[in-house]
Amino acid sequence: MMRPSLRALCLVLMALCTFFASACKKREQEQLTTFVEFLEAQLVVAADADRVEMSDAMRKRVGSFGRHFDVIVRHARELDDINVLLAREKTQIAANGPIPMDKIGSERARIEQLVAALSRSLQSLDAVRVKAYAAKAALEQPEAVRVVFDRVYAKEISEYAAASQALYAVQRDFYAEALRMSELLEKHKDAIQFIDKTVTIGDPILLNKYNVLQKSLQEKSHTMRAALASRPIAR
Repeated sequence: MMRPSLRALCLVLMALCTFFASACKKREQEQLTTFVEFLEAQLVVAADADRVEMSDAMRKRVGSFGRHFDVIVRHARELDDINVLLAREKTQIAANGPIPMDKIGSERARIEQLVAALSRSLQSLDAVRVKAYAAKAALEQPEAVRVVFDRVYAKEISEYAAASQALYAVQRDFYAEALRMSELLEKHKDAIQFIDKTVTIGDPILLNKYNVLQKSLQEKSHTMRAALASRPIAR
């Protein structure tokens, strides 16, 4: 039979364990609530606003949930870096000015550089998107957190990456078409003349090929300009 003093000690220890367990549970609930409120605040921040950072004070309040937000911030920064790098590459390629239609045949090298830069960026965006999704899937989140977290993730990663990819895809399509036009003009440069930016082509078959490419190029140019105007991606 348990001695009275030992029994009393056991009861005290059980009470302490219950108290600390309750305190821990209460603290975890407070951290969860604070983190959800923090996430909800991110949903009303404009897409083109400066990226939100979690302060040290907030990290103390949300505890381990701070690492969850890091998944979003880390991969969003990688998307930013891809966009900044591409913008820098395009600026360098365009350093000699725009490519006029009557000079497009001799600008093949620059057009190829633009197509290559856009293709690399599209691949990089897709790689970050896949990596970010894997990191998100590895997080263990209560349902109350997951619902709001997924919405912030969609805004900062999925939608951001999709907008960038769509924008770069139409630009790549335009420059790929420009490359085909460049090849045509270079191949038949003796049969094609530009006089005051007006094209003169005697061969009707060649003229038809040129007109088809020219129409496609104008359509893709219109699509690209519309995309640039309606889907700004700069942060």
